[in-house]
Amino acid sequence: MKKLFLIILLLFTATSLVAQHNHNHSADNTLDVKEIDVKHSLYHLDAKWTDHRGDTVTLDDFKGKPVIVVMFYGNCTDVCPILIQDTWRLYSSIDKSVQKDVNVLAVSFDTENDTPEVLNEYAKYEQLDIPGWHFMTADDADVRTLAMMLGVQYSKKSDGHFAHSNLVTVLDEKGRIAHRVEGLNQPMDEVKGTIELIMDRLNK
Repeated sequence: MKKLFLIILLLFTATSLVAQHNHNHSADNTLDVKEIDVKHSLYHLDAKWTDHRGDTVTLDDFKGKPVIVVMFYGNCTDVCPILIQDTWRLYSSIDKSVQKDVNVLAVSFDTENDTPEVLNEYAKYEQLDIPGWHFMTADDADVRTLAMMLGVQYSKKSDGHFAHSNLVTVLDEKGRIAHRVEGLNQPMDEVKGTIELIMDRLNK
């Protein structure tokens, strides 16, 4: 009986250590969101972006309507798929009369691997190669500048993966930050309301 108890104790300890390791691994990959100045428009950034359809765009091309922005990378199999689905959950919850005027910019910070061709495959895999959605890449410096303006932190690790903030941002019609949702699986009712209020204001 004593021997059986020791075996059970060892198994419990091993399971606890594995669970703790996995938890800490997830925590190590998550960076805090930084405070930002919401008064500044992101549309003054003149970087050229290429989306997953091969089109060249600037952020200014999306002015005049609400825009949802999320930063991710394609090789992330842990939190990024959840982050993209959170963005879809927000987008799909918006009233259809408003949704057609909302663009989604999914910006990769893995500029080495996430080429427009790779992003095209990613968009199709996620079933998000749809009007209004743009999976985008640019030069390292331009991606870093956008991240800084949004308050997103990211850092490449030795294994090629990234530690990063988990953030969904809504820009108003002038490119100013109107709402930010930090974390995964967060409620979207408030930010949905922000988007619809922007559109109500524009339609008056």
